[in-house]
Amino acid sequence: MKKYINKILIISLLIQMINITVLANSTNIKTAKESLEIANNFLGENLGHYDYFLDENIKGQKINEKLAVKGTPAFNNMPIFVYGSEEKASIDAVKEAAIKVIKRPDEEGIPQYRCLGYTLNGDLFANPVFPPDYPPTQNVKTLNGRWVKEPWNHEHPYIRQWIKSKDFKPDILFETTGRRDFFAATPIFF
Repeated sequence: MKKYINKILIISLLIQMINITVLANSTNIKTAKESLEIANNFLGENLGHYDYFLDENIKGQKINEKLAVKGTPAFNNMPIFVYGSEEKASIDAVKEAAIKVIKRPDEEGIPQYRCLGYTLNGDLFANPVFPPDYPPTQNVKTLNGRWVKEPWNHEHPYIRQWIKSKDFKPDILFETTGRRDFFAATPIFF
């Protein structure tokens, strides 16, 4: 009898997991407004940040409709919320830099901007697939390819310039949710 009960429990759990996966992948977001609504509901229910994302950022830049609906391959084609244009953000990113390249092809030959736009708070939003400024074979001491832990506290102003708002720092997430890794540990399905 226990075997049958265990089998029924396992099958019911599998069915629930399949339903969640199908539901998550069947949502067909058609507009940035829909995408913003889903994200705002998630943040409101889980972190108490209701109506966090807006149609415009604090600089008055409009949301990038395409990325808010379809995202990019770098983010598994999931919606991301950036504002303004990739070109303008990339130009702003190199104003104080020694290297002034704003666009270059990736390994597959697809042109990539240095930045995807700006965050809600007007921070630059880096493009994770932008190729390194220096090839690894060149012996150049640089921050290329290195994860910068706590960039808001970094000694170099070039790194700090990318972070203006600190709404979701790990310490704040821990106070709110009990987890420093809330976003990494929480699957978000649209």
